[in-house]
Amino acid sequence: TRLSFQFYEEKSKEKFTMSKKSKVFFVETRNGEPLASLAEKVKRLYDAAGLGSIIKKGDMVAVKTSFGEKGNIGHLKPPIIKAAVDKVKLSNGKPFLVETNTLYVGQRSNAIDHLMLAHEHGFTIENTGAPVIIADGLLGEHNYIVDVDNGLCKNAYISGVAKASNVIISIAHVTGHLAAGMGATFKNVGMGLSARGGKLAQHSGVIPQIISKNCTTCKVCQTWCPSNAITMEDNTAVINPEKCIGCGECLAVCQFSAVKIAWDEDTANLQKKVAEYCLAILKEKREKAAFFNFLTHITKHCDCMDEPFEPDIADIGIVVSRDPVAVEKATIDLINKHTGKDYFRHIWPEIDYTVQLNHAHEIGLGNLEYDLEN
Repeated sequence: TRLSFQFYEEKSKEKFTMSKKSKVFFVETRNGEPLASLAEKVKRLYDAAGLGSIIKKGDMVAVKTSFGEKGNIGHLKPPIIKAAVDKVKLSNGKPFLVETNTLYVGQRSNAIDHLMLAHEHGFTIENTGAPVIIADGLLGEHNYIVDVDNGLCKNAYISGVAKASNVIISIAHVTGHLAAGMGATFKNVGMGLSARGGKLAQHSGVIPQIISKNCTTCKVCQTWCPSNAITMEDNTAVINPEKCIGCGECLAVCQFSAVKIAWDEDTANLQKKVAEYCLAILKEKREKAAFFNFLTHITKHCDCMDEPFEPDIADIGIVVSRDPVAVEKATIDLINKHTGKDYFRHIWPEIDYTVQLNHAHEIGLGNLEYDLEN
């Protein structure tokens, strides 16, 4: 399905950016704080930010978080997510936990293994009060194409569930990131709710390539290709670069690791694309979304890593806002104040992580000016 957003038409120049400062709500946390206490603070923040007002009776509410890669210990735990689920239910919404499959090979690259890992990490209906839905299908093939033409991205391949849900509540764990410098709300929404084709577009600037020795000429990629860009020649699939639209369907459906990803997108473009995807996903939900950032167990690497990283700094707190840019800016300011330095630039000196923040503001995703209510 294709939905066209003419971002630069006069009629569509309404932006998230507000004339006055955005509101960000903050509560402090401490090292070793019990999960029950953190859960209560989520509920307090939910009420303080008035999030019940964005949910109508019967709204299907996507609670977006990460279940963490196998072996990771820093991801947010089920009782924290359950607190938000409980509040959504009191607001007469229908909450569900949502994630998408990863590009890289691991325990979350397909819906079956992903769901098994989520359950292994405790994200069951019994523990959270809500089902888990993998938003982009079995292999990442369930997407919705949005025409954006908003800078670097011409089309955005967002997950079908991101499109279909009525409300999005993002609950992100703030960490460093090896490609973007910092990972929080933008990554959780822009990358985390895109389909596999969207992740490919964000990470790679070229057409996928076929590894001939792995190709079995099963023709599944050819069948799924929406632009008829794939043919079978000399016992291997071949991608026509003039027809390929970079959607990533071939990557999603290939079961033999015969599609190669070029991880060659430079960090500035990656960050800008993540922000643009965030805008595409939230375009229809500007009044129906909220964003939590957890400034706890902060590590150099993100929760996609399958290692038990210990935190680099002491826990700081939790912030929430209905403005995704303001919540990211407040997060950065709080961490820098706490550490006495530009923390993310210190841990990733070769990456200018502020590109994502500034670009998000420039394209109208939100406001850099905010008032912090403690």
